[in-house]
Amino acid sequence: MDAAIRMDRLARAFGETKALDGLTLEVAEGELFGLVGPDGAGKTTVLRLLTGVLAPTSGSASVAGLDVRRDAERVKEKIGYMSQRFGLYTDL
Repeated sequence: MDAAIRMDRLARAFGETKALDGLTLEVAEGELFGLVGPDGAGKTTVLRLLTGVLAPTSGSASVAGLDVRRDAERVKEKIGYMSQRFGLYTDL
């Protein structure tokens, strides 16, 4: 079965701060998974990378067979994501 989500040595840095450093993970289609960890562990960064909101510093990732770097807009058509800190909540 093909992976619905694939990350290979995915990394993201903000200046000297490494928010994510070499994450490799595959999630099969239909599989449920959770990202668990303390504040600052990189969970939100992973989601922002997978949704094309942020570009990876290095490594690669794909969602539904689409490269998050090259096909960010097409990835957004395949997923739903609402950040915890998003201005829409106050507008609702």
